[in-house]
Amino acid sequence: MERMVNNRLVWYLERNKLITPTKIGFRKGRSTTDQLVRLETFIREGNIQEQHVTAIFFDLKKAYNTTWKYGIMKDLHDASLRGRLPLFIAGFLSDRKFQIRVCGTYSKL
Repeated sequence: MERMVNNRLVWYLERNKLITPTKIGFRKGRSTTDQLVRLETFIREGNIQEQHVTAIFFDLKKAYNTTWKYGIMKDLHDASLRGRLPLFIAGFLSDRKFQIRVCGTYSKL
C-alpha cells in the first residue's frame, strides 16, 4: 500500500513540476550513482577552471524520527493535495516505529 501511495505521490509531484529533477531519493530511474557523477563533474569543471571546489556531506542520524511532520503536511497542502491522500499520509506519519532486519537479526526500536 505504501509503495502504491508513494508512486502516485511522486507521479503527481513530477507531473506538476513540484519536485526538482535533481532530487533522486525514492524515484525510479535515479540512484546514488547519479549524484556521484554530478559531484565528479562539478569537481572536474572546477579543476579545469582552476577554481576551488567545496563539498559538505551530512549524515542525518535517525532522519525519519526527526522529520518535522507538520512541515510535511504543510508541503502537501501547499502542493494543492487535498482529500484522502494527505489524511492517509498523516496517519502513516503518526506513531510510526521502524526496525531493520539483517540476516535474521532485528535492530532496536
